[in-house]
Amino acid sequence: MTGFEHGVPTDLPTEEQKSYRSHAEVLDMLGLPQTPEDEGLRSTPVTADEDSVVGARVREARSRARLSGSALGEKVGLARDQISKIENGRRRLNGVEAPAFARALGVTLGWLLGQDESPRMALAHRLSRGANGEEAAPDGLPATQTRALTVLEADRILSGIVPVPPARVSTAGRKLMTEAKAELPTHPHDRAHAQREGRELALKVRRELELGSDEIGDLPALIEANFGVDVVLSPMGTAVDGLCAHSGDQALIIASTDFTEEHVRFTLAHELGHHIAGDPRDLIAEDNAQMFSSDSIERRVNAFAAHLLMPVVGVKQVLADSGLTPDELAAGGFRAQRVLGRLMQRFNVSLAALLVQLEEMRELTHDDVNRLRGELQVTRVEPSMARRRLSRSIPPVGAPLTESACGVVRPPERLLNAALDAARDRRTGTRILAALLEREDDEALHNEVMAVADEAGAREAANPARPSRPRRRANRG
Repeated sequence: MTGFEHGVPTDLPTEEQKSYRSHAEVLDMLGLPQTPEDEGLRSTPVTADEDSVVGARVREARSRARLSGSALGEKVGLARDQISKIENGRRRLNGVEAPAFARALGVTLGWLLGQDESPRMALAHRLSRGANGEEAAPDGLPATQTRALTVLEADRILSGIVPVPPARVSTAGRKLMTEAKAELPTHPHDRAHAQREGRELALKVRRELELGSDEIGDLPALIEANFGVDVVLSPMGTAVDGLCAHSGDQALIIASTDFTEEHVRFTLAHELGHHIAGDPRDLIAEDNAQMFSSDSIERRVNAFAAHLLMPVVGVKQVLADSGLTPDELAAGGFRAQRVLGRLMQRFNVSLAALLVQLEEMRELTHDDVNRLRGELQVTRVEPSMARRRLSRSIPPVGAPLTESACGVVRPPERLLNAALDAARDRRTGTRILAALLEREDDEALHNEVMAVADEAGAREAANPARPSRPRRRANRG
């Protein structure tokens, strides 16, 4: 029989005795009985529904944070079996434990205890914490998370001033996401499964969206039009390549544009793979090493990105039209470099990404790829001037990325349009617009916006059939 001393099982290991003692002290503080069966925290018929909701949310948040039951137990000072009982609704959280669980899981206490929370609020709370869900000072957050919080705050403010349309989900996009979440396992079984799942998902996206076998010209606009995602591009350094954050109906994909255009496009496609596949984590922030790690999930979304950007049919067509033999391609001579450059130009990808895809297609061996990556410095053949159009002006929005992609700022199109409407109708100043565009030249921005508004007003005055909007004094503060 187990012995007890002051309510502590004496035959437990020392560390478990410490955890149990701390728990017993909490029970004593709350005036609850201290028994071997932990009767005071057992779920009862009266509390069963509430305990079930809390337990389900603990399990959901733990899954999103990719924590095992033991790991969560270590964070909150409970054994794994206690975590299991809580998640299954057989054990209650007391008043001291609940805040500890919320902190450990990176969620609000209200959400954990079953209160409804807007997706925007839930996502903002998660983004305000570190990558591992721990509390973090604002100046200690990665630039991608800080930028995401700015966008969410702009969304919140604008929604109280003007009608802001929700992020769009097309019929095809909803079908793709629903099927992917139902069919794809959380973790692929191995590398082969990961590669196949990513490839098949990309083929489905191309087929459902009728993309054919050519380059996706405006990838940010395609994502926003189909998958309920706000896309944000901004120069945020090279410490983090990109971020995918999603909670309920709120989703953000962010990419740092302190990389080449091709790098940014691959990052966007990679993060889109996380979103479509229903990655249970609410925040995925990655640098280049994490994106290309041996993790099976990362392998799957990398395969997705490669096949989305470089469809096999299109690549094979260019190779066939070139008349290049497999040996010539592997040798990497002048003709091979011309063909590689043409492929990079057609699909707007980097040499590194193209070589990986050629290996996946078995056009090159792994050794060929490693050798060519070190030997070749292939650039595009006759780069398109159309890619140089994107600037910091208002608009264009959703235009192709610039040739270098360095310094490009692109806020979500729906928010930019709402901010422009609010400013031109003189319902707000230009501060929200400036925050979205990351512009500090407030006077010039104000003049640009008002010039467009005045032109629109003149057109309305010349056409009485069209009702004019009421004009208010501009608030530039």
